[in-house]
Amino acid sequence: MARARARLSALALAAALLATAAARAETVDVALVLALDSSSSVDRDEFFLQSQGIAAAFADEEVQAAIAAGPNKAIAVAVLEWSQPGRARVDLGWQKVTAETAPAFAEAIFNNPRYIAGGGTGVGAALFRAGALADQVPFQPLRRVIDLSGDGKNSAGPPAAPVRDALVARGITVNALAVVNAEADVDDYYRAEVIGGPGAFVEVARDYEDFVNAIKRKLLRELKTEALVAAVTPARP
Repeated sequence: MARARARLSALALAAALLATAAARAETVDVALVLALDSSSSVDRDEFFLQSQGIAAAFADEEVQAAIAAGPNKAIAVAVLEWSQPGRARVDLGWQKVTAETAPAFAEAIFNNPRYIAGGGTGVGAALFRAGALADQVPFQPLRRVIDLSGDGKNSAGPPAAPVRDALVARGITVNALAVVNAEADVDDYYRAEVIGGPGAFVEVARDYEDFVNAIKRKLLRELKTEALVAAVTPARP
């Protein structure tokens, strides 16, 4: 009996390893970590405007068409919620998203609860955790991108710039979506301290109500076929 259980365990482990290997062999156009601010400056309604804005973007036909226009017609997405150091949670693990499965992914994000309520704004710690998640993507992405959304500067934990520099050195691009309702110059802070890598940029939302439009603009910019091609084309001497 013990031998039979051991054999079944070995077979299950082998099946899991084969599934992981198969996933890693599958190429996607980009792996996106969507890192959402859940610190004290973000109230309940504002947090859900973030997640609902992302859901609306993935349900949008223009975003779905952009996914379908990529060379592999698929991307990978994970959702991370963060506040101060030690308070970060992967709300949705890595999922392959195509134009056909984008509506289901949008629904999953829309129905996702808030797990972290309050805490300081640990931008550097959030980037570190998002980078670890990017390293765990179970596919072969042409690019890895962290999308950090927030409304405040770093107030807890390590500064953002050194973490950003380490991510860029590992081939990860960091983009940001700055919500400027709480701190008017947070977009300038993100440009100086947070974003980095080829084509990195800051998208600006006037407030959380504007987040829906801003995240759609951001995703379309990141999913452009020209950007994907440029990312994997060697520079000419």
